[in-house]
Amino acid sequence: MSGPKNTSTNPPLDADSLMAEARAVLAELGVTETDQPSPRPFNQRNTSILLPCQGTEGQPFLLKFFVPPLEGRFYPPEVKLEDYARREIAFYSFLDSFDAQRRKLPAPRTIMMDPSDPPRWILLEYIHTAKGPRSEVLSSEDIFRVLEQFQELPMDRLMGRRNFPLNRWDIASLRDRVVRLMYDPLIFIVGEDTWSEIRSFFNEAMRWLETRQAVPVHGDFIEENIIVDDEGQPYLIDFERIGLGAPEHDFAWFWIHNDRPKEWKKNFFLRYLEEHFGSDRVRCQWSIRASIVYLACRRLRFGFLNEGETDPLRVSNLALLKAALSGGNELFPQ
Repeated sequence: MSGPKNTSTNPPLDADSLMAEARAVLAELGVTETDQPSPRPFNQRNTSILLPCQGTEGQPFLLKFFVPPLEGRFYPPEVKLEDYARREIAFYSFLDSFDAQRRKLPAPRTIMMDPSDPPRWILLEYIHTAKGPRSEVLSSEDIFRVLEQFQELPMDRLMGRRNFPLNRWDIASLRDRVVRLMYDPLIFIVGEDTWSEIRSFFNEAMRWLETRQAVPVHGDFIEENIIVDDEGQPYLIDFERIGLGAPEHDFAWFWIHNDRPKEWKKNFFLRYLEEHFGSDRVRCQWSIRASIVYLACRRLRFGFLNEGETDPLRVSNLALLKAALSGGNELFPQ
């Protein structure tokens, strides 16, 4: 079987030029860069830069500068880089309208935001983070509490806002992304038998999950996006992929992406399931599997489009896909 040629290897980001653009925004705003530690220079998707800074009276701020589309860099056809910035700005505007003091959801407070469309930046409260390994300062109870607070947000107030390209993370949307957008690379990577298994999986998942009520979904609910201040308060950050979808999506994202010990991950999973019984537990497990099937397919597709047949993570992502499709002990701890 021959596959599509890979012509989309991404050039490395010109970090110096992007930092220069971000620092130019600091100059426009009349704030100055500081040597405070940044949560990270670039976020996981390389779509934004975080620069600690301070105001004229020494107030600590954090500038989030959104990386514009770069010439010569590959973006999947369905990705509009500007929409990451639009979602983040819309969400902070939404929080400011009913939770300016962040009592409903622990998140940085808004200082200023770029009024242009697409926005280039947002200036946020700087959170002084606790010292020590993240695994010690961020507990599983913190994670569950932040997730619960986030899922209780009245997202219906946000859906009607202008310039808010809401992401969809429900089962129908996950199936559509995989089956419609990923066919060409995936059929080459996984073969016809596994592709048929993927389609059958989503058809069965639809029977269990199609009528489930959607909740707010962060879209990138990972350990790096929960920061803990020096008083032990966790804060949720990075809302570029926010949307609506299955209640289990963010949990599955966190569970798969973190690199904590196997026993911790087992207890974390069992703690999540302990309030689900009978058919509700079955639906919960189907939903977790669907999110992980989507994640594995996404990783395989992205690795192929960027690395071709030399993708070093192909074997591990194929194993993750197979485990999620089967839903047995290889995926779910007992």
